[in-house]
Amino acid sequence: MPFCDTLRGGGDRPLVCEKKFAGPRSAVDRARAVLLARCVPDGEHPFNRIASVYFDSIGLASLAEKDNGDSLKRKIRLRWYDDEAAAASGRITAFLEVKRRLCAARDKARVAVQVSAKWLLQTPLDDPSFAGFLAAHAAEIGERPAGWSPVCCISYDRLRFFDPAGFSRVSLDWNIEAGRVNAARFPWVAAPVRLDAAVCEFKNPGGVPPAWAAEMAAAGLAFGQFSKYGELAGRIARGEI
Repeated sequence: MPFCDTLRGGGDRPLVCEKKFAGPRSAVDRARAVLLARCVPDGEHPFNRIASVYFDSIGLASLAEKDNGDSLKRKIRLRWYDDEAAAASGRITAFLEVKRRLCAARDKARVAVQVSAKWLLQTPLDDPSFAGFLAAHAAEIGERPAGWSPVCCISYDRLRFFDPAGFSRVSLDWNIEAGRVNAARFPWVAAPVRLDAAVCEFKNPGGVPPAWAAEMAAAGLAFGQFSKYGELAGRIARGEI
């Protein structure tokens, strides 16, 4: 599917605007207090730890789109959620995703794939099986990322909320780190690479700021742009660790 056609909503998916507040890790408790006072905890998945293997080209095209401030951006990742029972069973449901952005508008396509827990959790990212996995499934998310391979595996804790006043989905992320790095691409990096950061995202069709924006700023999180992959992959690529 062409990039711009997908950003019109992918046929049956409405466009969502995603915006963020970001600040130091020390602001988490105050930010959480704001969200508990103004939002409703997600009824299905109020908390979990998320992990994603991020793929990029040899020239780090996805990272460059972020660094250059391009209006059109895409990220490709293999995401899963902390599930001890699934890991113990030997199989994990992971989601190959492409996240496309046109300015603040976001569209995401994903496909669920059952994978070996040992492979997903223990295999070094420079193993060719990761690039092979992407090549085998990329067409299912409308992509043809020839030559892309893993950069790093990013994980973080996430609380989820719903803001009924603004009809927004809201999340708060912290303990953000790249626990694994592709050693063949970045041999100078010794993982983990950690961010001193907390991020609050809100998503709604119009990107309307929440009524509690000033309270979030007072809690220590400033409104603006922030990319976990951009921050971590940028540091890894530049050797700023």
